[in-house]
Amino acid sequence: MYKLKIRLDSKDFPAIEPLLYELISWGWEEEESRDSKILTIYFDVEQNGQNFRNQMLEQCPDARVIEETFSDPSDWENAWREFFRPIDIDGRFQVLPDWLSTDDKDRIPIIITPKMAFGTGHHATTHLCLQALSRLHDQALPGPGTVFLDLGTGSGILGIACAKLGMSGLGLDIDPVAVENARENIKNNVVQENFKALEGDISALGPGSKFNLILANILSSTLNQLAPDIVKHLSSPGVLILSGILTEQADAVAHRYRQFGLGEPLMLKRDEWSALIWIKGTSKDEPERLVA
Repeated sequence: MYKLKIRLDSKDFPAIEPLLYELISWGWEEEESRDSKILTIYFDVEQNGQNFRNQMLEQCPDARVIEETFSDPSDWENAWREFFRPIDIDGRFQVLPDWLSTDDKDRIPIIITPKMAFGTGHHATTHLCLQALSRLHDQALPGPGTVFLDLGTGSGILGIACAKLGMSGLGLDIDPVAVENARENIKNNVVQENFKALEGDISALGPGSKFNLILANILSSTLNQLAPDIVKHLSSPGVLILSGILTEQADAVAHRYRQFGLGEPLMLKRDEWSALIWIKGTSKDEPERLVA
């Protein structure tokens, strides 16, 4: 395992965060001081880490590498233990690492074994999806018997949340490591009957496959590319939640999906990130109360 630690000015972080999100799908650690950030990133292949280091320094020349080490891959879990803490989402979910337990009876536990797959709830994009799910649930949306698709499932966190809310569905990811991690998390959360994770992209679905809820927490460029396929598989009534979108990109993504028949989305924001939510086939006033 290769560990890379980089310090950069806080003002430079928004410029490189899309690069992080694109290339470090399994997540990273952030430490923040008054005017700087320290990023800690783990790679299972040293060369991949060095390639990322070079790209980052090219894009942000003022950044400074403060640590580069190589260790046994078994240290991955120990590294995560240093900074993975329980996180509360909207008063409904509590995301926990598998080495902690909870007596909290007011929140739904989601147990995540952190490996090299994106999705612990700590990143704003995942947080927004879980928040959207919570608020949809308050409005009884998308409704009983919901069948969901978690596209780019990563650790499986979003599909597990859906399953624990009584839905059933499928998670897809092109990364075999992510699929393996999702399956482990599915088992640890005892939702195997309601949620399956498979390797593949949206093209693996049959042309007639329809879902009452589709979640996709992936890059905005990929969301734009997949727009016709995603909309094709969304049933009516149905709910679509898109995340992984910088707020400055949200209008362009919304415009892209309007081209395929969806109306104006609702929006949730956290830090510089946004999630877009479409409620298809319901009255206009009901989804407006969702975010209020």
